[in-house]
Amino acid sequence: MMAWMLLWPRLRIIKGIERPLYPILLAILLAGCSAKNRIDNHAVAIRESTTVVAANLDAITVLAVASGERFTAAGDADGVAEQAEIKTLAAGGFAANGLIADAASGIRADLHGVEDIVPWWASLIGQVAIAAAVVAVLILLWKSGALDFIRRLFWAVGMLIPRKSKAEAVMDLAALDDNDDMTVKETVAAKRARDPAYSAAFRREQRRRI
Repeated sequence: MMAWMLLWPRLRIIKGIERPLYPILLAILLAGCSAKNRIDNHAVAIRESTTVVAANLDAITVLAVASGERFTAAGDADGVAEQAEIKTLAAGGFAANGLIADAASGIRADLHGVEDIVPWWASLIGQVAIAAAVVAVLILLWKSGALDFIRRLFWAVGMLIPRKSKAEAVMDLAALDDNDDMTVKETVAAKRARDPAYSAAFRREQRRRI
């Protein structure tokens, strides 16, 4: 908890860096779209629509029956015939609607044996987007100073310390130990042999002092 409290102030949002993250996240979402899921969603929508259609057909049938009774009481033979035809058409609509609902349910059931085929370009976009997101996160950590803070936390518990630093610490401690035969000159010579950049800087400083 204490480490998080120290890290949190460093994780400030850097002006302008959040904008490149939006297209990266969008690309990841687009690359991850599943045709199988889209088909399943369409089948569900069709199944739900058939429920609404069935309710409407049921209401039409009820109105046709009521209207037919009024036409019968009024002695309107044409009206009775028309309402009878409406009921017949509604019954046909019920049958067709049931077939559509069954087909939608069958599509959902058959989807269990279907696998998505990701196009090569979608796979490439996904990989590029993930790589870009990783780079963006590393830049954010570096710019905010969080990366250095995390590295220092590891060093504090003795982890991820470079071999070069470990070797130099051993030699320097030996040079400071009066009971050890290693001298400062030997320590410097060992550093020059191991680190060409240090050796070049050492020679340059030597020439400047002559």
